[in-house]
Amino acid sequence: MRMRLSPTLQLVNELERARAQGGSAWSLSTPTFPAAGPLPQIDDSWIRLTPPMGLPDLREAAGTHFFGHWDLPGHTTVITAGAKAALFATLRAAMEPGARVMVPTPSWPSYIDVCAAARLNAVSFETFLADDFALDIERLRHEAAACNAQAVMLSNPCNPTGRILRAAEIAALSDLCQETGMLLILDQSFSGIVFDADLWRRSVVPVSDRLVLIDSFSKNHILQGARVGCAALPDWLAETFVTVHQSIVSAAPTPGQKLALHALDTGRAMPSLAAQRGLAADFITRMGWRCHMQAGTFYFFPQVPDIDAFRARARAQEIFLLTGEAFGAGYGQHFRLCFGKPEAELLQILELLSEPDGPHARA
Repeated sequence: MRMRLSPTLQLVNELERARAQGGSAWSLSTPTFPAAGPLPQIDDSWIRLTPPMGLPDLREAAGTHFFGHWDLPGHTTVITAGAKAALFATLRAAMEPGARVMVPTPSWPSYIDVCAAARLNAVSFETFLADDFALDIERLRHEAAACNAQAVMLSNPCNPTGRILRAAEIAALSDLCQETGMLLILDQSFSGIVFDADLWRRSVVPVSDRLVLIDSFSKNHILQGARVGCAALPDWLAETFVTVHQSIVSAAPTPGQKLALHALDTGRAMPSLAAQRGLAADFITRMGWRCHMQAGTFYFFPQVPDIDAFRARARAQEIFLLTGEAFGAGYGQHFRLCFGKPEAELLQILELLSEPDGPHARA
């Protein structure tokens, strides 16, 4: 499988080129993060290599913070150089080259690319807006058996739909993986950006030794450039995971770990996006689009009847979109709408696009 540039990074590059030419370009598919708050004073310890598993204080704090609602007696917490490194190390440690990984779609595009980097084959498992993007476990069982898949990898909450897995779905996934020996890799990188706290609290099951949990400081704590993640690994996998991770990065960068610990100590986190979410939901309703009512992340994934016309109209306003084919082959009529922005910026973008009687406005 060939490697490719991340579709998100491609969009960012296009946006930067447009701005460099003097345009007032906007993105409705990627976030605009708030300014950093007060930063800690640095000292010599910031340039020293940490233990391969991460700073002990950060491991303990992050394990409680990210995974404390799970019961994980047979798991080890490791600090990683971001969520991508955690995903890569998990896949490379657990599977031989050529193995297949089931990836429910729509999905974060990097899942496909991380599988390719680990010399594995990603197999898409399509879900549907008509079914509220729910997982059909029996169909997944059949398709996984047909291709002899060794893992299932997905995000919760989902990027791009914002859907939170139901407890029954995770339980069925966990049971399936326990029965078949597949690894269940749950990426919780938006665990701090949740709008249905009760649904999120219930989105756990009794833990098994086939479960890997991954989380990130990037979105949850406004540390996207620090590249710090966290993984909870079954004990049987932890040593090999650390060996792989150590081989590519030695340890997560020390400055990033220090910043992550500072974020936890000071409560640094993404501010509430409830108002922006409401604006985005109202806009989708006004446009008459079909859409899952997201419960986590800062994304919606609406279906637009004439996506080409809408995209052309957006570009005429210098607004860039990441359309649905980036998230799976069956989603070309969708786009990722990101409301993770200052309210004034989001309002300006939505006002530029508002045309309820336009040709794209009917579902």
